[in-house]
Amino acid sequence: MLGSHKLTALLLWILLTVMLLGLLVQLDLSGLSRHQSALLVNLEQRLNQRLNKTEQLLHHMAILTARSSHDLSGLSQTLEELLPLSPVIHRLHLQQLVTEDEIYAFERQMRLKYPDFLLHGLSAITPANTETSGAVIYQPVILALPAGQGDLPPLGTDLSLIPALKTAIATARNQSLIAYSDVFNQARGEPLIAAFLAVPQDPTLLLSVALRGRDLLDTEMLPPGSRVSLTLPQNGPQTLWQSTTPEAVLFYLPRQQTVGNKHLQLSLLLEYPVRLADFSWGLVLITLVLNTSGSLLFYAWLRQRQAATISYLETLEIQRLKQHLQTHSEELQQQLQENQQLTHRILDIQERERRHLAQELHDELGQCLTAIRTDARMLLQDHPDSGDSVNHHAESIDAIARHIYDVTYDLMRALRPTLLDDLGLVDAVRELIRSQHLERQGVQLELTLKGALNDMEERLNINLYRMIQEALTNIQRHASCTEVQIRLQRSDADEPSDRLELEVRDNGCGFDPSIISRKGRFGMLGMQARAKALGGDLTINSQPGDGTQLRLRIPLSQAEVRAASTPSAAG
Repeated sequence: MLGSHKLTALLLWILLTVMLLGLLVQLDLSGLSRHQSALLVNLEQRLNQRLNKTEQLLHHMAILTARSSHDLSGLSQTLEELLPLSPVIHRLHLQQLVTEDEIYAFERQMRLKYPDFLLHGLSAITPANTETSGAVIYQPVILALPAGQGDLPPLGTDLSLIPALKTAIATARNQSLIAYSDVFNQARGEPLIAAFLAVPQDPTLLLSVALRGRDLLDTEMLPPGSRVSLTLPQNGPQTLWQSTTPEAVLFYLPRQQTVGNKHLQLSLLLEYPVRLADFSWGLVLITLVLNTSGSLLFYAWLRQRQAATISYLETLEIQRLKQHLQTHSEELQQQLQENQQLTHRILDIQERERRHLAQELHDELGQCLTAIRTDARMLLQDHPDSGDSVNHHAESIDAIARHIYDVTYDLMRALRPTLLDDLGLVDAVRELIRSQHLERQGVQLELTLKGALNDMEERLNINLYRMIQEALTNIQRHASCTEVQIRLQRSDADEPSDRLELEVRDNGCGFDPSIISRKGRFGMLGMQARAKALGGDLTINSQPGDGTQLRLRIPLSQAEVRAASTPSAAG
């Protein structure tokens, strides 16, 4: 029996080792593939940036050429200063269209500037190009930059006779767009591709730049041993550039994609080198160790020597943790109750200070303002002439004092609603709603007040008033609604089931309730604090685009018990 357990553990070890090693290799190859994709994206972005920059520079050069085509010396200096702005440009040519009738006058004119100028093709026997009408035309190079570069074509060379350039030259002249040629210059070991653009306002001039394939790509970021190939897929694959660095690698991960812009589409092939060092040998070692350890543990489990003891110890630990969690839960519950009592105390003190401040404003500032207005009116009686400066100043003093009195009255009403003390909660709520002027904002409000609402204690009245006030403020600021329903109802007054319910509902834009605590919505947090201090439960139901419902439920018997256990600061 013991031998069969060993064989089972060994087979399990072999199976898991093969599976885990295969998974690690697959993960490593996936990571290399992701890196390869990121490199391809980076290469594509760099290539597109260089192509676009070169095309913008070519357009700018064409505009400069149109302005200064009469002065080749000045134009040559200007264009040569612009060449370093694009590292892709290898050389620049300016060609001019000349008919057979103009050839001799053209050569004489060019020899005034360049004594050795001679119009010629690729060879003495190369025939000139002809138009669709049969007329013979020449397109010789009249300017080649940068000066002194060894592989520049001689002035007078007709580039349209080169087969790889002929189609692009015709396209650029006919469509006035940038046209790219086929790959040429392969025989010299440095393949090039040319971009042609007709000069605006002068269709006889054609500007072109020759681009080197190795300058289009930024391969410095590639890992050593990478192989990159850039080809032009039209007319059969034409290799524009190919890098091969001899390195000792296991194999290559090839990936190919199309790059370029609307004028030039190229095929980019990146062969990513994979070496032994690219694999996570540390993880392989850890996997083998863990797998071996797991197999040994599995073998030990099969023998079942200490299962009962371990199970007993785990049971004792679970019981200890449960007791510890229960103790902490009781402590947290006690702290929560203390925090609610503290919140209740703070709210009472806040209301007392508001009442005191409102009374001080009424008694002190109100009397002073009344005295100022009385003096101003006496001055008006003494100086009834409206043209008198004293009369003018007295009217100004009276208007300013009246404005200050209105502002002070609004502050007093905001600090402590007098109707709440004089007439009770019902009339105070009605006056609060009237003062909001919701109908001017296009909001229809339906108010429902039921039950013995004026028979409750002051602490409940002021907190309910503040919560309704905050709800209306939030509706005006954020809801963008057209309908609001407010229902305040007291049920089973003076009974054990005595309870109070407040519901505020709108058809506005709604919001995500989870952002209340996350974004610090202090108005809603203050309403929740008031509800908890009163022993009530505040629920908020809302979702974007579906309005908001705020519902408060307070068991008044519990609220009275809380009030009795918390010292009041209202008096």
